[in-house]
Amino acid sequence: MRESGYHSYLVGELPKGCRLCVKGAKLVLFITGICPRDCFYCPLSPWRRWDVAYANERPIKDKEDIIEEAKIQEALGAGVTGGDPLARLNRTAEYIKVLKETFGRRFHIHLYTTGALATKENLEKLYDAGLDEIRFHPDLFNPNSRLFRVEIENIKNAFDFDWDVGGEVPAVPGQGERIKWFAEFLDKLEARFLNINELEFSETNLRSLLDKGYRPISDESSAIKGSIELGLEILKWGEENTSLGYHLCTAKLKDAVQLKNRLRRMARNVAKPYMEITKDGTLRFGVAEYGDLDELYMLLVEEAGVPKEWLHLNRKKGWIEMPIEVALELAGAIEGDVRFYIVEEYPTFDRMEVERIPLP
Repeated sequence: MRESGYHSYLVGELPKGCRLCVKGAKLVLFITGICPRDCFYCPLSPWRRWDVAYANERPIKDKEDIIEEAKIQEALGAGVTGGDPLARLNRTAEYIKVLKETFGRRFHIHLYTTGALATKENLEKLYDAGLDEIRFHPDLFNPNSRLFRVEIENIKNAFDFDWDVGGEVPAVPGQGERIKWFAEFLDKLEARFLNINELEFSETNLRSLLDKGYRPISDESSAIKGSIELGLEILKWGEENTSLGYHLCTAKLKDAVQLKNRLRRMARNVAKPYMEITKDGTLRFGVAEYGDLDELYMLLVEEAGVPKEWLHLNRKKGWIEMPIEVALELAGAIEGDVRFYIVEEYPTFDRMEVERIPLP
């Protein structure tokens, strides 16, 4: 077992899907929030728990939205997720096929599924569409359920196709023996890897996790106490008892590496000339707010003498964007109800605001 260099831990080699993911080069292709299961630890946000589709943060209205988002990110592959993507099989196969046709055979695509719908016929459609890697997450912690038995039988179907097969499960404290059982099951089938994710709190799973006695490691972290320790235990055990590769993916990897690298790739393609790109891949710029944006725009151009190419009237946000230096200068010169700020945002489709600093 060794550290990966990405705040995670490894036995063997990183799966190819993970290698691109840590570089921020994997498009997150969310197919649907529909899922045959209702896991107590599911972190999915409320607005994604129904039949919606996203490419990263961009809602998918047609296939061109997927292509546009992949180009902005300079993506080298995609991770297909949900819900369970097999709950909308035709949509999943169509999106995989269009990505392969647009970006070529080397554009690597991996997919997560429960296994509940992984019949041989369904898997064949994914394989024919061009899927490179499939990761199973069965209902491991309900071993007596009928659904679990269906999933385990279906996983065996995946080995009839020439792609990489692995598992991916959360490190739920107290469930180490179940995870070891799954590792041995995969090993007997000659799967390539088992990914183990550090368990985290989210707004949707918080209550159920607290009710079961799980606690965060600190007031500043969403990671669950005991999860990373269990993951390390599994890796040490797996190295001695199986031939699988293992990857313990930590919460820090997702935030400090994966997300940051994705934002950096996107920022250089979406930043306007008046925006600064930070080391974290966010965008910083000045803004001015006023009740009548058109009146404010004319004031800035005609009376303050700001060149038009330095200004962007953003009606959706309800402000005028500009270089930070211009906002700093104007904030001390223009009186009245005009409000100036320095804003920091993600370079994503939704342009989520990270920070807003008012200027005096």
